[in-house]
Amino acid sequence: MQRLVVRNSQMQIPTMAKLCAALWLAFTGFFAAQEILPNLPDGVEGAGVLPVIAASFGLLIGWRVVGLYPGRRWHEALNDGLRGAVYMMLWSYGFLGVAQMLKLASRMRYRDIGEATIDIVGQAAIVAQASMSLSVAAVLIVGAAFAGLSSEWAHRRFGR
Repeated sequence: MQRLVVRNSQMQIPTMAKLCAALWLAFTGFFAAQEILPNLPDGVEGAGVLPVIAASFGLLIGWRVVGLYPGRRWHEALNDGLRGAVYMMLWSYGFLGVAQMLKLASRMRYRDIGEATIDIVGQAAIVAQASMSLSVAAVLIVGAAFAGLSSEWAHRRFGR
């Protein structure tokens, strides 16, 4: 006779808290990327799809990071939202760094793979520097706060 093994699979169960966090962080990523686009240097590979990429990362990170542990205090939910926004932007910068590195590698700019790999960080830093503005920070902070707080609200309103 087979035994039934039950394990804690909280990360795999869809909840309203995860859905609210994911949607709010996706909106935050989309609108923050819209604010970043005018500040990007010319010729950055992948800049045209940055809002979609940031929204995709926001959706994923909102589900996996922000909405993961609801049912705590409000300020902890706020911290989760801000942490999710930081992760979302880091992943978006990394994506654009890799895209720019591949563009430059196709033009034979690098001597070896080590130089190309190290330049990913440099290209991501160029994009991050271009996104340092008050409007981007305001969109990220407000959107991340709403993501964390809406996740907590949905958990309290709809339960698990």
